[in-house]
Amino acid sequence: MKARLKVGDLVKNTHALDRRDVGLIVKVDQPSVDDWRCGYLVRWCDKNIPEETWNSDRWLEKADECRR
Repeated sequence: MKARLKVGDLVKNTHALDRRDVGLIVKVDQPSVDDWRCGYLVRWCDKNIPEETWNSDRWLEKADECRR
């Protein structure tokens, strides 16, 4: 089970088709159970992409949990 994400968490993008690497969660808007919206606004560290984007928890994991 994934850890619950919160404002201030450093996250890594896990979506295979997305080039973003590491970002910081700046806002959480949890949708209802049947809502399709992405609930996490992430400010990305990479300069080649939009500064902030909304993302799903399916595409994010805490950066400290990425270490192996």
